[in-house]
Amino acid sequence: MMLDTNNNRVLLNLEDPMGNVQTYELLDMVEYNREAFGIFLPADDHEGDVAILRLVGKDDQKAECYAPVNDEDLEQAVFDLFQIKNLDAFDFGGASFEL
Repeated sequence: MMLDTNNNRVLLNLEDPMGNVQTYELLDMVEYNREAFGIFLPADDHEGDVAILRLVGKDDQKAECYAPVNDEDLEQAVFDLFQIKNLDAFDFGGASFEL
């Protein structure tokens, strides 16, 4: 994880199954069923798909790592909470949203 102090952003490099690395920006943290999840968007492509990652570690405030969520229902529930929490911050009008 990287902290872009010039722009106050938290960035995370994620690698896809093909070995391609893409930088994602943390949009927000959401708590669901007493677990913390990070909502990430490609840093250079705000039209891309979000990545929802579970914080893993002994202390959610200082997570040791992020793990993928492999449950579509859980991802949707977390994303729904993110949308409700951020109705005024983002345009959720279509398949993607704008900052």
